[in-house]
Amino acid sequence: MKADLVNLLALVVALVSAAVFAIIQARGDGHPGAKALTEAGDDGTDAPATVVIDARGVAVPIRAWERIASLHLVADHLLLDLVEPERFVATTATSRTQHPEHWRFGERVAVGGREQVEALIEVHPDLVIASNFMDESLLARIEDHGIQVFDLGEMRGVATTIEDIRTLGILLRAEDRARRLEDRFLREIAALHAAVPRDDQPEGLYLSVYGDAWFGGTAGSSYSDLLALAGIHDLAADHGFKEWPPYTPEQLLGMDPALIVTQEGMAAAICDHTLLRRLRACTPAGRVVELPGRYHTDPGLGLVPAVQDLQDLVHPGARARLDPTVLPSFAPPTESP
Repeated sequence: MKADLVNLLALVVALVSAAVFAIIQARGDGHPGAKALTEAGDDGTDAPATVVIDARGVAVPIRAWERIASLHLVADHLLLDLVEPERFVATTATSRTQHPEHWRFGERVAVGGREQVEALIEVHPDLVIASNFMDESLLARIEDHGIQVFDLGEMRGVATTIEDIRTLGILLRAEDRARRLEDRFLREIAALHAAVPRDDQPEGLYLSVYGDAWFGGTAGSSYSDLLALAGIHDLAADHGFKEWPPYTPEQLLGMDPALIVTQEGMAAAICDHTLLRRLRACTPAGRVVELPGRYHTDPGLGLVPAVQDLQDLVHPGARARLDPTVLPSFAPPTESP
């Protein structure tokens, strides 16, 4: 009986994982071109890939790279699961100093900008994982020292994170580890996706404020996945906004969300604004929810705890659906006296 229940639960998670991945693929938040190339063998069949084409179109050899540095926020955390600690020699300063799990990076060299490239070069990496946000001249400076650069591309949420896991698994000859990491990530995402019934999703949007400027996070960004998986229907996407749009107060009043998701300390700035105080979210009938901590700034594996935090705030009953006490006990039987 216990085995049947465990098998049933595993099947449910697998089916939901497939559904989540189908939804993500349907959104079209694709990866900008990193892929493995195969070569035709003498018998006409495909031989194993020998290079991976990065997001810049550069062919990078597949091998067990020995000294890897990351200048890519998502790759920082993926590498912790894909390679031995001694092979991962440098990370971004953001992950090392600001991420909630910064302690995982130990005493690795942290690179935060152009002025710290010399520190990167001094640890003698043979491979640097870069992102599309990096300046080409900076990448060229690294390559001038004979260091291979691989541009892993954009960071937009679940779909690009899955592609990053697969790409790095191939590039680093760590495909078994990559498959396990992808499976774990998808199972966690699937469980969160299943925790909120589809008919219990309020409309809302993500909004941040910097000075006098208002910015969103919607279709094509990791905040779209954050809202969807936390059980919030993205109102900004319904109005045709994409990625990280700047808003005017008039546009926000036109959408008039009853729920706003924002960062810590920004709720007052929104609802104290002369015009925005009229938003439904700023009335007793609405809500402005502040995301705790900084997990929401991580467009990769950090989406899982970020979604958990947001679900706890918007759908407090969702955690009960994930409560391990509803599962049969897996503790060993108590010995009889």
